[in-house]
Amino acid sequence: MQLTMSGVLNILQMVATCSAFFLLDKTGRKPPLLLGSAANTICHAVTAAMIGRYSYDWTTHAKEAWVGVGFILAFMFFFGLGWSPVPWAVPAEVQATSRRAKGVAVSVMANWFFNFIIGLITPPMIEGIGFGTFVFFGSFSALSLVYVWFFVPETKGKTLEELDDIFRDKSAHEEVVAKNAIIQMMLEGSRNQSIEDPNEKVEEQEWVERN
Repeated sequence: MQLTMSGVLNILQMVATCSAFFLLDKTGRKPPLLLGSAANTICHAVTAAMIGRYSYDWTTHAKEAWVGVGFILAFMFFFGLGWSPVPWAVPAEVQATSRRAKGVAVSVMANWFFNFIIGLITPPMIEGIGFGTFVFFGSFSALSLVYVWFFVPETKGKTLEELDDIFRDKSAHEEVVAKNAIIQMMLEGSRNQSIEDPNEKVEEQEWVERN
């Protein structure tokens, strides 16, 4: 049964995460996170209630046991729909070009580090405090709802310049200005080293407009 349920849990998360790829550009980033946080809080609370109330004798409370299992399955689905894919997308979108590589690297490192910590502490927590484990993680799910609502910007369909306005940063705009200045310097240097040619000027103008 444990092996079967482990397979079902992972398949559910895979289906939900794959579905998120087709939904994120339509729904945005915040709605899946908010839905995931709310659903995760409810699932943890119900599972904690079932374990705290009926774990002393699952044999005579089979229905309640399956209610707990059902909400664990629901947790995996909603986690896969929101908090599994979105934290990989948003860090790349909110970073300026000059620091995107390092910013995304730090976010990936943090993601895997805390996944490791959760995997490390969960088994002894379940063994030691039982349903309190689900209360603990449910509390953080509720806090994540508050965090997303007040602090996470919506990046759907926004350019780097528009994200600069959200964070009161002008990095992307400055990079565009610097890029255009470099292009202009290159074109002027090219003109000084070659004879004026009407066809060449047209080609240079077309190249500037394309870039």
